[in-house]
Amino acid sequence: MLSDNIKRLMTVKNITSKKLAEMVGVSPTHISYILNNKREPSMELLNKIATALGVSIDEVFQTKSLNEPSSSSKNTSHDEKKKQISTVAAHLEEKNLTPQKLKLLNDYIDILFNDEF
Repeated sequence: MLSDNIKRLMTVKNITSKKLAEMVGVSPTHISYILNNKREPSMELLNKIATALGVSIDEVFQTKSLNEPSSSSKNTSHDEKKKQISTVAAHLEEKNLTPQKLKLLNDYIDILFNDEF
């Protein structure tokens, strides 16, 4: 879960929710809502959180521990990939995806899987 990953990274980096809020320019209450699954952060805020935690945005979404090999050095099973895709789709089903939001999401996916980076 996204909030669990952020909490784990905060613990590893020894960053409090108050400090994280200061670093990304939002209120401590906003961070609390994100950490307690009461609010979904925007991609812009997730990018700021990743930067503040010193990780890539991919690492914010990863469900593995920081000590495991990176996904590039380890193949994920087909069933696990299907499960992950289903999870992402389930999160998007309840969202109000306007054409602009859908374009931003598609652009992010294209950038995320562009092998040049």
